[in-house]
Amino acid sequence: MTDTSLRRADPASPVPRRLTRPRWLDARLIGGVVLVLVSVLLGSLLVSSADHRRPVWSLSRDVAAGTVLTGADLRPVRVQLGMAASRYLGSDVAVAGRTVRHSLRAGELLALAEVTDPEPGVTVTIPMQPENAPEISRGERITLWLSTKTCRGVVLLSGVPVQDAGKVSGSAFGSTAGSLLVVRVSAADAKRVVSALDLDGAVLRAGVLSAAEQPEPQSASLAGCAGTGR
Repeated sequence: MTDTSLRRADPASPVPRRLTRPRWLDARLIGGVVLVLVSVLLGSLLVSSADHRRPVWSLSRDVAAGTVLTGADLRPVRVQLGMAASRYLGSDVAVAGRTVRHSLRAGELLALAEVTDPEPGVTVTIPMQPENAPEISRGERITLWLSTKTCRGVVLLSGVPVQDAGKVSGSAFGSTAGSLLVVRVSAADAKRVVSALDLDGAVLRAGVLSAAEQPEPQSASLAGCAGTGR
């Protein structure tokens, strides 16, 4: 007969462990996200506080002295000027319709001292034959010569900034496109131009002055150009 007390006891079966569902609201995860957000916010604040740039006006093209500014001549740029900031015009200041005192290059910042109200003047549109003028753009200075049957190369205007320039075609220019130059001059000079255009056989020629060139002396009178000639 077998002694059951001497029977070896069976080992206990292990208790299965349940798989726990992951907790997305773990405190360490939340803490890490908060730290990242705080770091980004602090970095943005530091960068913005270190940025002392301000928007000011810059020239988008070359302009000659006496040019009346339009919106197309200007573009806003952000620059850091430090103590010199008050010398330049912010882009919140309306400057279109004002005149520049000196010739300025594209990309230059527009200084407060460079703009002034335009002097009283008259706007004159001058038609140019295609063979009598090079390619002329707004903001360039020109010299305008008059020739008739009785005079040659009389200086009508010189050093005058072109306020606008455009192409035009029509019977007046034949099959080739001519140009129209718009200038702003004194009332007396406007009268000279209109009188010159009315002269018999009048031919106008235009040339562009470089930044270093001085205007030519203007002819005192057009009386010698009014004859009929032969």
